[in-house]
Amino acid sequence: MNYLALAALGTLTLSACTLAGNPIKKDVTGQLRGFNSNQNLGLAIVGFNGGQYTADGTQSQVIDKFLTGGFALDLPTNLPYGTYRVIVFRDANNNNRYDTGDTVLSADNGKRLLYAQRENQFVAGTKAGWNLVDSSGYVQTTLLNNYDLNAQ
Repeated sequence: MNYLALAALGTLTLSACTLAGNPIKKDVTGQLRGFNSNQNLGLAIVGFNGGQYTADGTQSQVIDKFLTGGFALDLPTNLPYGTYRVIVFRDANNNNRYDTGDTVLSADNGKRLLYAQRENQFVAGTKAGWNLVDSSGYVQTTLLNNYDLNAQ
């Protein structure tokens, strides 16, 4: 599948905003496991589409390490169609952006967010819009939950 190339994204440095604020739609939710609460954590959506790396952090997020250990975020609709994943990173320079010097702290969970222009565009069973596909090929098209992220 095209989205297997994303495994290498963990070591790349990309310029993007951190997801910030309180989500409205809560398109994707999951749990955070094994992260230190004092690491200045952020979330970003990263992908490799059309030969270009994309990192986006323009949508809302909640990282609730202290209460539930979870997160929720809204997915953007202005990205190129393609495959993405959510990463947790340490904001080394405290600028609320995923950029040079920031370390990806989350392991690849084998799940991809597919932003499709039409049905079955990347994987059979996907709908137009955002979809969640796991490593077994199971597709979620409405409630994109259980996108759990573990520390490396």
